[in-house]
Amino acid sequence: MKNSSILDRPSPTQESELEKPPLKQESPSSSPSTFWAKVDLTTRQLVMVVVLGVYVFYLGYRILYTLNPEALGFSLIFLHAETHACLALALYFFQIWSPTTRVPPPAPRDLTVDTLIPTFNEDLELLRKTAISCLGMAYPARVFFLDDGNRLELANLAQELGCGYLNREKPTQAKAGNLNHALSLTNGDFVAIFDADYVPHPTFLGRTLGYFQDSNVAFVQTPHNYYNVDSFQFWINSKKRDKWNEQDAFYRFIMPGRDHWNAAFFAGTSAVIRREALEEIGGFATDTITEDVETSIRLYSKGWQGVYHNEVLSNGLAASDLASYHQQKLRWAEGNINLLWSENPLFKKGLTGAQRICFFATIFGWFVGIAETIYFSTPAIMLLTGWYPIDPFDWQFLLVYLVYLGVLVGGFTYVSRGHGRIGFNNLYNMTNFFVLVKAVLKSFFKIKSGFLVTPKGPGENVQLRTIMPQLCLTGLCLAGMWWGVLNMFYGLTGDYFIYSIGIFWAGVNAGLAISVIRKTTRAWYDRKKFRFIGAVPIQFTNAKGSNMGVSRDINESGVSLETFEMLDMNESIELTIHLGPHMVRIQGSVVYEYAEEPEQTLPQSLCAYGIRFSELSRVDQDIIQQFCFHLVLPEYLHHYAQRDTWGQRVGNWYANRNRFKKRAYRRLVTLPCQVSGLFSFYSVVNDLSPTGVAFISYQSFEVSQRLQIDIFTHQGKVPTEIEIRSCQNIPPGYAHLIGAKFVEPIHDKTHPLYPFMPSQGGAVSS
Repeated sequence: MKNSSILDRPSPTQESELEKPPLKQESPSSSPSTFWAKVDLTTRQLVMVVVLGVYVFYLGYRILYTLNPEALGFSLIFLHAETHACLALALYFFQIWSPTTRVPPPAPRDLTVDTLIPTFNEDLELLRKTAISCLGMAYPARVFFLDDGNRLELANLAQELGCGYLNREKPTQAKAGNLNHALSLTNGDFVAIFDADYVPHPTFLGRTLGYFQDSNVAFVQTPHNYYNVDSFQFWINSKKRDKWNEQDAFYRFIMPGRDHWNAAFFAGTSAVIRREALEEIGGFATDTITEDVETSIRLYSKGWQGVYHNEVLSNGLAASDLASYHQQKLRWAEGNINLLWSENPLFKKGLTGAQRICFFATIFGWFVGIAETIYFSTPAIMLLTGWYPIDPFDWQFLLVYLVYLGVLVGGFTYVSRGHGRIGFNNLYNMTNFFVLVKAVLKSFFKIKSGFLVTPKGPGENVQLRTIMPQLCLTGLCLAGMWWGVLNMFYGLTGDYFIYSIGIFWAGVNAGLAISVIRKTTRAWYDRKKFRFIGAVPIQFTNAKGSNMGVSRDINESGVSLETFEMLDMNESIELTIHLGPHMVRIQGSVVYEYAEEPEQTLPQSLCAYGIRFSELSRVDQDIIQQFCFHLVLPEYLHHYAQRDTWGQRVGNWYANRNRFKKRAYRRLVTLPCQVSGLFSFYSVVNDLSPTGVAFISYQSFEVSQRLQIDIFTHQGKVPTEIEIRSCQNIPPGYAHLIGAKFVEPIHDKTHPLYPFMPSQGGAVSS
């Protein structure tokens, strides 16, 4: 029997999702913001042309005037790396030339969908999360486990949840063979595919199936997104609301750009595919370890179209340790490079010119390891051998180089709209360069690798051999720097200028390698299961009475609780966790006390405790898991959402210039609250100002509606009347950020909420 779900009852957004017409696109004449967005795009395209022009000029200058005849081989090798980077940049600019922004058409009601979850040896708890979320999708679909592991316990889980169970006697041809076997046993018009660790949002099918009203569309792909942000692949600055992950640039920026050229590809998971299209090409490609890209090429060559819907509608697990990460990268790199021998897009019949360029860019991108190896090792080799890759390296060349570098870095950063980070890209390349070189060598020497499932779950300690390339490179750079200093100190060289540049360059590369070693060897996992970062209102009762608090992070095993009340270690408490329309009552015990954070600026510091749940039922675990994936995680991602470009900001300001007023400063805080009107619910305050408050709601409100909000502080419950001023939906649509003004502004310094108001110096402008 299917488990109960917090999302069994559709939200108002979900109920109307299948009927409402697509949003209208306003013309530039009627929409200033659209006009300025077009100006923004044109400006970026002009910058791309200028940057490439400067790069080509620089390469011409290098070839004509700075090749070193005394170390010609070494000089040409370095020139190869620079030329490779120029071609890579041109391919990048081509792909992002005009990113699409799609509005999904309404999904027809009569489509039949089979949801397929291919699995081999993944943990059953992981599969349970995925299956329950697939079963909870608003659009009706059958859900199947495709078990290549022939596990009886998985068959029992499928029966418990109400899923189909398909297994094979001989698991040949890896994931592609597993999917093709399922296609032969199912009959849905469309198949939705999710890897074992990918959890879809309930709106997934409702937001993607509408595109198939165009009979030429073969598949709809959505972004890959990782929810375990404590992985070493993430760089997060919570104060600046800045988050970076190496794949964000590809899935949130490059893929929409490829969509403009009808060259986005099926990426293996989080996609819907038309069965008819798959049958025309004989199913998923089985002669490769990256069946997704090759299948896409075959579909495009038959005249089918692909759609990229740039909205996070599912979330998966990032590789949890460096070995697993490298295993994944090696498989992707080998599979894509091998397309040169199997489905070379440059010669594949049926592809358009733009599609050939885009898919060649996919392959070419995996050759970056060779160029990066040259960049990382060149300064140390120059210092140790005295070979100069550039000659003469004088002030004239330095001036040309600095102009070129400034245009390149500034232009790349500008056109990448916040996704292209030079420093992070270099760290990413430093992490992967040796694995990518290995992939190139294995592909060219036809050394085949089997399909290996990327391990899921807690990370393992980094082994010495995993970081050996970075250790060796660090040693090489330090040796080169030391030898260069000795040569200069003892007067063994008169080229102090070029040696100084070489020492600096080698030091930068050594710093990159050391940064990678530090980040990948740091202990990331203090617990087996990832806790979702987010504030949820929690009532708790102990011997001292009943009080309110909020979570820092939460999962089905425990919670980090912030409260103004002090708790004792190991004491037992009863928790009531408010999860939107649901409440879960749990027994817990205090197992950890967090030290006071130095950045805490509230008038009375919150206490923070680690609470471990006990006696938690299976149903309650499922409810907490689904709430975390479908509500807490989207709210967290919204916090780090990509900001509008300057053109869009100018257009929005112009469109709303008559309503533009200077607003009060606000302070970002998390305080529990209770909102009362036609109905009452607990929530969490996001920010406060003397004139208003913002909080999260799982129901929408009308502007000008009046409510009462009770905010819990160290002085107890503070009742205040508010008027709703805005109701902003948090994608994909189950939560709302409510902005409200106080009916009576708070300027009295004796008011219980006044200490939480911002001062002019430490405030954030709204």
